[in-house]
Amino acid sequence: MSSEDKVQEKTKKKEQFSLKCALTLAICASFILFIYAPFEMFFLNKTNFWFDFYTMIGIELVLFILGVGIITLIEYVSFKIHPIVYKIIYCFGIICFFSFYIEGNFLSKDLPLLDGREIDWNSLSVHRIYSIVTILVLVVAVVVLIKIFKYEKAQNYLKYAVMFVSGMLLITLVTISIQNKGFEKKSRLVINKKGEFNYSDKQNIIVLILDAVDQDVFEEVKENHPEYSEVFSDFTNYTNMVSTYTQTEQSVSYLMTGVFYEGKPGDSFPAYVTKEFDESVFFEDLQNRGYRIGYYEQDNFPYSSVKVLEFDNVAMGRPMKMDMASYFRGWIKLIGFRYAPFDLKKHFKLSYREFLTSDDSAKYDNSFIDYNDVFRDDVISSDFTITEDKYFKLYHIEGAHIPFEYDAMANRVGNTTYQECIEASFYVAGEFINRLKEEGVYDNSAIIIMADHGFSLEDIEEDRLHPVFFVKGIDEHHDILQTNDAPLSFEDFNLIIDRLDEGKSSLEITDWKEGDERDRKCYVYFYKEINGHYSECIQHGHAGEWENVERIGD
Repeated sequence: MSSEDKVQEKTKKKEQFSLKCALTLAICASFILFIYAPFEMFFLNKTNFWFDFYTMIGIELVLFILGVGIITLIEYVSFKIHPIVYKIIYCFGIICFFSFYIEGNFLSKDLPLLDGREIDWNSLSVHRIYSIVTILVLVVAVVVLIKIFKYEKAQNYLKYAVMFVSGMLLITLVTISIQNKGFEKKSRLVINKKGEFNYSDKQNIIVLILDAVDQDVFEEVKENHPEYSEVFSDFTNYTNMVSTYTQTEQSVSYLMTGVFYEGKPGDSFPAYVTKEFDESVFFEDLQNRGYRIGYYEQDNFPYSSVKVLEFDNVAMGRPMKMDMASYFRGWIKLIGFRYAPFDLKKHFKLSYREFLTSDDSAKYDNSFIDYNDVFRDDVISSDFTITEDKYFKLYHIEGAHIPFEYDAMANRVGNTTYQECIEASFYVAGEFINRLKEEGVYDNSAIIIMADHGFSLEDIEEDRLHPVFFVKGIDEHHDILQTNDAPLSFEDFNLIIDRLDEGKSSLEITDWKEGDERDRKCYVYFYKEINGHYSECIQHGHAGEWENVERIGD
């Protein structure tokens, strides 16, 4: 064999080896994007998603295969254009792989909640510096590696580095899945609109929860709405109410069970809420008194509870119609927000409420949707059915929750203010009251209009413990809205319902009086801290004085 033939054979081998490295990069990059990233987030937060592992696996495998094919094709085409073009593309892919790995696993701890609020990216300047430094270090490392070992050897080393990291991630993923029972098949409960406006001609207890309406800010809004005193004239506004939690899921669960979730080792929230719903004395008492239960809460209910199947509007559902475009768009945004370099994250911003929100699926299941405008339209246009059965109804609607997109008439217009969303909340509540009056079930109904937690315009976690709380007893009437500053807590909720059932007025629901001093236990979610977590706290003062909240322990 001539020397020229030997050179050609050596060159051919190098070309084949380069393509193998390219395929390895394509497989590992697709693995981190379409297998590790979505399943790691799912296993760690599986109660936040309606679907289970078996719903995801087929879709993610298809995306993985497509990813491998597309990345390999790009590298192959670049190789055909010119080997140097291929080398640049390959090195760029290596840098992206390690950048995504570092961003998603080490630099994502300080990312804000995706709850719809505008993100102050300037406050994350340290993260931006880390992100830029990471990319620069990776670029320098790849260049130095190529300089020292030449491209062919360096490429081989990089291939093994990518495989090693992917192997570690695979082991991590399997461990997380086992620890969090990730392969557990979910039953699918549907919260539908069945009997949404069925009421008794004898007695009803109605609870309308307006998400995130803060009492302090409501006081400011009320100054511009003197009509509230007339619309809600039969109610008493308890202005010193402390919520037991600062987030909806825990707050609503506590109201329905009366049992604190304290996050003890081995005590998962899904296990807690399922057990406490099934054993809830609150629900049992209502049913023993002859009440039928309607639970209109879109997001916060236990998937595995047997008790909730006894409610009028909860049933096992068919598989949800998958909106593929919404699913793909949602995951790409979630993955991009967490794994992309800092300066690209703002292009992947997503409100969790947008993820997998499908009008087709809602119509398919006749699902209860908690948007203010949807509930308002249902109140105005739906038929009310009056029966002899007694009813307990709980409705949870969007209220003044972020993102702020409602005007004062509860029209979704986008880019409004927190104050306008409070106006929207009470506009919806007012329309609801008017319809109850029209249908002749207002007087024989005890009604609570409340928030599940407060809100802080200054983004102070402890300042989310002061929800609005309005209550009217059966056949109760005043000339104007009453106010009462007695120190109450969500710990009193079960007792309040008991007294309303007994026919007590809003001024008789508690033995606490204005001026009484009372320490109230609560849990604050410190979401701005690294690895956001709840801390047990004590409110020593008035519910609106967040400075008097003492932090006991995590």
